[in-house]
Parts: sequence; structure tokens; C-alpha cells
Amino acid sequence: MSNKRKRSIADRLNKAQVAINNTLADTEILNRAIEYGFDETKMQAGLALFQTAQGAVNARKLAQGVQQQATVNMLEAQTEAQEAYQKLAKVARAVLNKGELADLGLVGEMPRATAGFLTAGYALFDNAASQPKLAEYGYDADRLAAGRTKIEAFDQANQAQESAKGAAQQATQDQHVVLDTLDDWLARFVKIARVALADKPQLLEKLGIIVK
Repeated sequence: MSNKRKRSIADRLNKAQVAINNTLADTEILNRAIEYGFDETKMQAGLALFQTAQGAVNARKLAQGVQQQATVNMLEAQTEAQEAYQKLAKVARAVLNKGELADLGLVGEMPRATAGFLTAGYALFDNAASQPKLAEYGYDADRLAAGRTKIEAFDQANQAQESAKGAAQQATQDQHVVLDTLDDWLARFVKIARVALADKPQLLEKLGIIVK
């Protein structure tokens, strides 16, 4: 991680905002900056870059919130799906023979990995309809359909969570790019400001630039 990324995001934004806004607001500072190539157009470009960075930071926070909620939803759906699976599996093991259990995919323990569980869950509830014995023990067509719905809900929640995770990762990457661009712009401006305002340390301080 670069040194600039070790600084807090709030600090990086604040430094840029102070330098840009105070330059635009102070005629003397702006005129001196203009003498060294940082005219108002360049300062406005820096301000636009700051606003873009601020927007990227907000977008990342929003994306992370969406991801966190999607994870909560996924875990809740996972719990309900696994409970539905385990209840049917226990009843099936109590009343069916080995061959019939194999037809339902009930060989070994319930898969723990998401992909394996979803495959097993769909197979269990879809194939259970072909075992009339299960209806005698509470698993009629309606109950099997309700159980399958929970498998589907988990499947959809998992997909939503993966999508939200990808969006949050992209938002984080976008934030890094625009903040790094802003940092580079500010670094160039600070170097020029130190030259333009070398005899006016108080004006450098006004821009948030430390004078040794």
C-alpha cells in the first residue's frame, strides 16, 4: 500500500478541499498560482476531481451497506433452507430404504459448500415427489413445494450477495483510482504553491500546507 493510502480517506479529501477552495476564494493566492500555470480553469478541474472523489467515497459506503444487508439476507435464507433440507432428510431416512434414499441424493452428510448444498437441495425436494411414502409422514406436494421455495430463496439470496460483493469491490477500486488521481493533482499543486507563495508562509498555511 502506498504512503498516501495509509492516510485516512477523510484526511485526503480534506487536504484537497482546503487547498482548492481557499485558492479559489483568495484573490492573492489565485493570482500567484496563475503566474505559475495554475489558472482558474485548472483549479476548477481540481475542484471537479475532488467532487468526483467525494462521490466515489459515498458510492463505496453505499455499496458496502448493500453488501452487508445482502449477506444478512443470504445467511437467513441459508438457515431456513438447511433446516428445511434436514427435516425432510431425517423423515426420509426414517421411512425409506437405501435405494430410495439414493434416488433422493441422500448419501452421506448434507453438503456444506453452497454450490453442493443447492444441487442437493433441489434434487431432494424435486425427487421426493416420486416417493409416496413421504406424503404419509407430512410431506405432501404442498409441503415439498414450500420446502423447495426455501432452497430457491437461498439460491437467489446467494446470487444477490455475490452480485453485491462484486459491486462493492468495484466501488472500492473506483474509489482508489479517483483518490489517487486527486492525490497526484494535489501533490503537483502543493509543489507549485510552495514556489508561488514562498515569501508568504501565512498563505501557504491557509492552504493547509505545512511550512517548516
